[in-house]
Amino acid sequence: MEAVLATLLASLALGAIGLPLAAVLLRRLPDMGAGLAIPLGLLAVSLPYFLLRVVDVLPPGRGGYLIAAALAGAGAAFVSRHIRWRRADRARLLVGIVIAASVYSAAFLAYTAFRSYNPEIVGTEQPMDLLFLNATLTSPEYPPRDPWLAGEPVSYYYFGYLQTGVLTAIPGVPSSVGYNLGLAATFAATASGLVSVAWALGRWALPARARRYAAVAPAAAIVLVLFVGSLSAVFEWAAAHERYSEPLYRAFGVDYLLPCEPGTTANCYAGPAGSRTSAWYPTEYWFWWRGSRVIPGTITEFPSFSFLLGDLHPHVMALPLVTLATGIALALWRDRTPLTWRRARARPWEPAVLGAIFGALAFQNAWDVITFSALLALAAIGRNARLMPVVRALAGAAAFLAPAGAAAVALYAPWWLTFSSQASGLLPYVGEGTRPAHAFLQFGVPGLAAAALLLAAYPGRERLGPPAVAAGWVAVVPFVGWVAFAAARGDLATGADARGSGGWVTLAVLGLAAWSLGALALTHAVVRRGAAPAAALAALGFLLLYGAELFLIRDIFYGSVPRLNTVFKLSYQAWLLLGIAGAVALSGVVAAAVTRGPRCLQLPRPAVARAALLPLGLLVAAGLAYPLLAVFNRTEGFSRATAIDGLAWLQASDPDEYAITRWVAANTPPGAVVIEATGRRWAIDAAGNRTMVDANVDYTDAGRIASRTGRQTPIGWYFHEIQWRGDSEANRSRLLQRQDAVDSAYLTTSPDRVVSVMRDFGAEYLVVGAVELARYPGPFPDYDTFLDRVFESGRYRVYRLPEYRPVSAP
Repeated sequence: MEAVLATLLASLALGAIGLPLAAVLLRRLPDMGAGLAIPLGLLAVSLPYFLLRVVDVLPPGRGGYLIAAALAGAGAAFVSRHIRWRRADRARLLVGIVIAASVYSAAFLAYTAFRSYNPEIVGTEQPMDLLFLNATLTSPEYPPRDPWLAGEPVSYYYFGYLQTGVLTAIPGVPSSVGYNLGLAATFAATASGLVSVAWALGRWALPARARRYAAVAPAAAIVLVLFVGSLSAVFEWAAAHERYSEPLYRAFGVDYLLPCEPGTTANCYAGPAGSRTSAWYPTEYWFWWRGSRVIPGTITEFPSFSFLLGDLHPHVMALPLVTLATGIALALWRDRTPLTWRRARARPWEPAVLGAIFGALAFQNAWDVITFSALLALAAIGRNARLMPVVRALAGAAAFLAPAGAAAVALYAPWWLTFSSQASGLLPYVGEGTRPAHAFLQFGVPGLAAAALLLAAYPGRERLGPPAVAAGWVAVVPFVGWVAFAAARGDLATGADARGSGGWVTLAVLGLAAWSLGALALTHAVVRRGAAPAAALAALGFLLLYGAELFLIRDIFYGSVPRLNTVFKLSYQAWLLLGIAGAVALSGVVAAAVTRGPRCLQLPRPAVARAALLPLGLLVAAGLAYPLLAVFNRTEGFSRATAIDGLAWLQASDPDEYAITRWVAANTPPGAVVIEATGRRWAIDAAGNRTMVDANVDYTDAGRIASRTGRQTPIGWYFHEIQWRGDSEANRSRLLQRQDAVDSAYLTTSPDRVVSVMRDFGAEYLVVGAVELARYPGPFPDYDTFLDRVFESGRYRVYRLPEYRPVSAP
């Protein structure tokens, strides 16, 4: 409990550091950005820490983090002293602080309580996440070294891990605890950020006499973004209790939940009847995983799945930052002065801060930088277009944003120079399209809620006409681009046929939604109505889904599941944008349904609103079935023992393995290289020769010492290193050579070979633990005759290469 409270207090302290800058940048929001102060404060500490570590000014370890926090705190005090506070501003800010701190604390403690029932850092890619967290915490130099590739810098977007490291080091908790509390902090910071953004959008969208219902928007945003899940959960529950209609399941494309016919096992449930549940919720192991794979050949993850699973991935840790970026764009849209070069020159700190925020998007999750930078540019252009002709508006916005772009590149240059992307270009998607039923199951709740803006903020036919034509580019330009691109590659006929009738329907619906909401945003902007930014967010959300149906980013998965990552990353962004916009729509519908008196010009008729409220409410309720059922499944009905240390499971299941892990962490230098099993499995064949029987190492316990301690090992997860560094013949050969060399240190009978391998990699330590005993058939070399045994626990040992070894005369 001490670790939980210490981390919570450290988070709130970071919020205090970010608050003065938030009050300046986000003054136009009703809470003056109080709900976004924590991610801003975290950035204010993390970026100086990163830069000062790169130039070797700050020491590694907790002291460096505390110094960076002190510097950021001094900067915050300076900003605060130079703010011209008005009494009304102080009142708004105080209310915002109380709300933000309350929401953050409640969300942090609630998620921590949930996570305590499943704290294990094991399985999926959680060992990789712990590896990067430990790398940022323990690396003796920056950019940090890759613990799974000794001697090489990390080639990944690791800023989120660095920020979680700040929240780990400042309160002084172990990384295995900081991992889980980092998830809680991400969840809580997203919730408080959503309150800030949705509250602003709700107040702007509603007319003055209905503005008290703007409070619906932040609550709805938290529900739609962080809690609602795939509608497939309703089908999962019915199938678990054997209450299903085969035609209905086949119509919705969830026939994989139906029992298998005799003699078949593909695309159906092969378990025995009645085995899927022993309670009111499905008890089948991880049934909720299927909710993130509804659309074949893709990953369609959403935030409630992410926080349920517990992978500390960049796209998850980026949620508070992208919410902050959204808030920045909204604040610029509501600004009262032109966003031009004159403004950038008069306030040079502003482009620098914008560059720090939007440059961090790339460093934290590279997929986000294009989408949210486009949102920023759209806000700047829209702001200017209300004050000057369109051409001047474009030129002014470009001049205002150019210094911010330069700052984004310059501030994060040390990362750009060591980052190697797996992406290799944009291509037209010419495969099977998404079935309408699958799209509804996956995106129906936030999508239809966002589409309700067309009802909640419909401006009238006479006003919608011209903007509808002007907004046509939203749907037409991407489609024309796809046609031209596919035709140029000779794939147009193939792509048109492969998409299928259902795929074309989905594409048309998504394009129409993006077009309609784009027209709505443009209309409200022209007539100066407050729903313009909410409609723009909805249009952008649908445009992302529409674009993912037309194009893909070519990456390492192109040959097998070509659009896996494209749909994954773009739909995750779309979920956030649609959820926020949908929350504003719900507040408008609620306001219209309960407001008495003459009809408000910005609200639908009460009878229409009441008619829409019931289906929207039922839809949201159906979306909440996913987290309700999944949480009970994940925690086994809240019956499991609780802990917050992600390695407590290891201490309980294999105390000796835990002991050597702790010894390595406590007794080896942070830059040490440790030889451990590659993860490849070897056996002795019939002829008595050692033979490799399993070359797979990814998603296993390979590299587990490096992951749990941050110490380097010559090679960890092979395929992941290929993903991070590129699938080239040279990379494959280099990584295979490392695997062969490390394996030989356990398979050889020659002491000279072992010592040679250790010296080649600069390794001082060699581990013989659970994985080594399981992966190699033995007998091992007699390490005690030429290495120093420095630790022993049960059958497991840690050896060190001696500095000097006297040699007997012949």
